[in-house]
Amino acid sequence: MSVAALVTILAALPCVLYGRVVQEGEDGFAECNRFFYRESPPEGFTHPGQVRICQRYRGDPHSATLYSTEHRIPLYSAFIYRGEEGATPGAEEWMLEPQLDDSKSSFDEATKGSEQTEGLGTNQALEEDYASTDYQPGLLFHRAPAMLTNAVPLPQNFKEKWAVDVDELIKEKLVPQCGSEGNVHIIAGAVPSSNQMKDKVNIPEYVWLAAYCSVPEAWSLGVIKTVGDVDGVEQVTLEELESRLPGDVKLFSSQDGGGAMPPEQRTSESATQTEDEGPAEPGAFSRCFQLLFCIVYEVVKNVFGLVWFLVKQVLNFVFGRLYWIWTAATTYIFALSKVLLNIPCDILRVLANIFCGFFRILNNVFSAVCLVLRLPTRFLCDMACFPYYTICAIPDVGIDILSGIWGVIGLGFHAVFGTFGSSFSVASFAGNSFFSKLIGQSEGYEN
Repeated sequence: MSVAALVTILAALPCVLYGRVVQEGEDGFAECNRFFYRESPPEGFTHPGQVRICQRYRGDPHSATLYSTEHRIPLYSAFIYRGEEGATPGAEEWMLEPQLDDSKSSFDEATKGSEQTEGLGTNQALEEDYASTDYQPGLLFHRAPAMLTNAVPLPQNFKEKWAVDVDELIKEKLVPQCGSEGNVHIIAGAVPSSNQMKDKVNIPEYVWLAAYCSVPEAWSLGVIKTVGDVDGVEQVTLEELESRLPGDVKLFSSQDGGGAMPPEQRTSESATQTEDEGPAEPGAFSRCFQLLFCIVYEVVKNVFGLVWFLVKQVLNFVFGRLYWIWTAATTYIFALSKVLLNIPCDILRVLANIFCGFFRILNNVFSAVCLVLRLPTRFLCDMACFPYYTICAIPDVGIDILSGIWGVIGLGFHAVFGTFGSSFSVASFAGNSFFSKLIGQSEGYEN
């Protein structure tokens, strides 16, 4: 990140961006009337639902906006150009105006859209209205605060080209003619069309910008750019711009009559007067002084630009070297710290491995001793237990012998009784057969 970007970010941190709705009974735009020439707001804007907003930046009034709650876009915003140092490009986060939807809201100033959106959106556009569309919120004057009440729906490429066109106008027209001492009054606006975004937010037909200054001489200029025509931009006189706006509009209502005109036209008229009336010493001196002033201004500007460029290069080189040294130092310290922290871990790991090896050796020795002592110990135990097992086995053996004798006796009884039973069965069968035959023969004789 460059030093200039870092300084810009640090300078933007304490910024306070807010605005307030000008209430009924207050004169014009209240404290923001200063942004109009001779504190006179434009005349002829009669759109319904107009709301006056006084916007602040870093605690001071920054611009004045006439907002249309019907179309939900600003009709115009007024600024005072104070050069590049006074530029305040919009932030990334858009701000809302709660009092546009609720006059009794406790938020009496603008608030971030990410903090408060509930109940809002009836009379103003929200960031969500731009979601899933081909449009983005584009500021009428791209150096204005990031207020959605200061933005209109614009295509991305048109939005970027409009900012470039305005910057070129300021650099090539405003600064050479009026300088940058805060005497240039700028009014940027938009003209509503019949097209709407999501049937809610009006897409303007064209955007416009008017500039006026009275020092060193009365000077004015108008710019019109049709939305959709990216490359086209039309420079017109202030009177022509006012005639092309809806209604009987007077942008700088207190301007010096007849004195405001583009520089080309003023130069042409001056040349005509010179030819007709002869040389005019004061006019020639004024033009020479103006030419010298422009030359000195450009020289000083370029010198300061060159000095600032060299300073930035030197600072970038110095801070780049410092950043490189800081990175190398932190990397070395981190690696060294990592190595130093790993030393105790490695020592503990080595000690743990030594203790584990020692206990493993003891375990192997104990296992070998037990293996050596295993056989004689078991033999001695068996010899000592033999009498016990022998004496204890005598009752069991006697019982087994008696069981065998009893079984033999029982088997003999079963054999004797079985023999008698079989003999009795054979005798009974033979007797029955004999008597049956005998009875049968007797019956035969009788017949």
